[in-house]
Amino acid sequence: MESTKYIYVNGEKIYVSDEIYKVYKKQKNREEYLRRLDVEFLDFSFAENYSIKDIEDKRINVEKIVETNLLIDQLQKAMETLSDDEREIIKRIYFDDESLRKVAKSRNVSHPSLIKKRDRILKKLREIIGK
Repeated sequence: MESTKYIYVNGEKIYVSDEIYKVYKKQKNREEYLRRLDVEFLDFSFAENYSIKDIEDKRINVEKIVETNLLIDQLQKAMETLSDDEREIIKRIYFDDESLRKVAKSRNVSHPSLIKKRDRILKKLREIIGK
């Protein structure tokens, strides 16, 4: 095979056909393009053999996120066990950010009475959740 094209394999010069050389060159160009992207946009290179621990974002506490999601699920289930009246009070105070005075006034109850009712509801939720 008479060819002027060659590639290096393990440091040895190997003469190849034009077709093989084109495929090889295309792959090398693609690898170089990806390497440039890695350098430009990332702190690490995908071209290297990294483990998942090498690219882990230490600023994000995944365990805390999972724990919080579990608590949210538990809270949603616990809220379903409340009466409509209790659920409305908790929703207005904690989810709608209404003041205790505003909720008490709209329900025609005293402010201290609503505080006691809120505290009883929160205690009930804590018991259901188990915290």
